[in-house]
Amino acid sequence: MNLEDKIVLTHKGCFNKECEKMYRENSKEVCALSVRKDYIHIIEIDVRKSKDGILYCYHGTLIQYWLYLVIPRIFSDIKKRYHIDTLEEILGVIPEDKIIVLDLKSKSITKADILNALKGKKYKKVILGNTSLSSVSFLERFNDMPEEFVKVMNGNIFCKFYDLAKLKDKNYKYFEVVFPFQVSKKIIDDVSRCGMEFRCAGLFFSSKESYWNKINKCNIKHVSSDFI
Repeated sequence: MNLEDKIVLTHKGCFNKECEKMYRENSKEVCALSVRKDYIHIIEIDVRKSKDGILYCYHGTLIQYWLYLVIPRIFSDIKKRYHIDTLEEILGVIPEDKIIVLDLKSKSITKADILNALKGKKYKKVILGNTSLSSVSFLERFNDMPEEFVKVMNGNIFCKFYDLAKLKDKNYKYFEVVFPFQVSKKIIDDVSRCGMEFRCAGLFFSSKESYWNKINKCNIKHVSSDFI
């Protein structure tokens, strides 16, 4: 595992796999530590919107994600149950020389919500993403944003079938695949030719060794903190 020429993203704000056991995911505490690590370049956090319009950061277990949190709830109830932090609180510990990724988990999040949350801040780059199969249509609402805002095509089973040139025209800067079998020299070269940067998520890799074997074999520059 050589990070010397890599661009490392914190998955759910965590700076390595071990810290997920010690700190709450997408929390102010773990983000404050992550930004101090010299090998961390990009801070990724999951963003949801409460019933009363507050943006907060949390992902949760599969049951929480798909059952309890799929329906917007009052922020005070969610905070009491999961001890979550607001997006504003988390942005308060992330310096503006970092790149941030906002993985938008609620379809009710609007362009105004994001612009208001980042009002007065000037991050190096703000990457907007969404992991649903309808992510491209959802992210259309974030067109015509300030110049520091770009989009990421988050990996899904159909990501190889997207028109890369059209994504580039829609302000996509990053293209990510999520399954190991989707990683190939051809797709990496195609992404690069279209002027985007290729990412490989760590979600479905069976081990640290298998992930890094793929990263090194294909000379992938962007890596996730899941296997650090």
